[in-house]
Amino acid sequence: MKVITVSDVHLGTEKSNESAFLEFLHSLHDDKKLTDLVLLGDIVDMWHRDASGMFLENLEIIKAVRDLQSKINVHWIAGNHDYHLLRLKNRAPHYHYPFEFKESLELKDGAHIYRFMHGYEFEYGSELEFMKPIMEVYCHVMSDSLLMIAGNFHMKPQERLKDLMEDIQKRALDEVRDKPGQIFVFGHTHQPFINSEENVVNSGSWVDGESPNNTYVELIGGKPRLFTFKGKEIKSRKVIA
Repeated sequence: MKVITVSDVHLGTEKSNESAFLEFLHSLHDDKKLTDLVLLGDIVDMWHRDASGMFLENLEIIKAVRDLQSKINVHWIAGNHDYHLLRLKNRAPHYHYPFEFKESLELKDGAHIYRFMHGYEFEYGSELEFMKPIMEVYCHVMSDSLLMIAGNFHMKPQERLKDLMEDIQKRALDEVRDKPGQIFVFGHTHQPFINSEENVVNSGSWVDGESPNNTYVELIGGKPRLFTFKGKEIKSRKVIA
């Protein structure tokens, strides 16, 4: 079993690295060992762009994902910026969506368990249930100016989360603390890392101007690895207390 995970592409925004992401998807077609692709939230951005226009402008990327789906398992997790995807259900014969959208995912690889969540859950904490309908509303706002009025939601994750980052990472670690054989993968913060115990991984982003960017996670046999597309493996490890 080989699992590739990406998150936070934010298709539909100016700084999304759409062309690099499309090239990355095409490169996966030649990977004979790949069994699963996890799209870990905020692949599309419905807070800054109308959904129909965004999908129409990125049909080539959607087609590339569908082509992969004919060969491997494709799992799509909703993030806070594409939370509305959870509302899209197959309503045959009127609508037929080629993907199933989820809030979380668990995959078993022999004795290992890989768990996936986007990560907004760790930012909102006890206010999560209050924030869910607000995230849904933001997916219909489609206005940067209105988002600015709403508070700090228009800010880059590094700026908005700088005082919360340590708590977010600890909450992620709590998901697998004292659970041998489990690896937890999340996104949201746009700051890719693997912790020193190699059981917590952040998948980073595909947004221009962030360093590093265009990152993805590889999971094989309970071993996580972090790469930049067409770049080097990120071998440093983060200590989370």
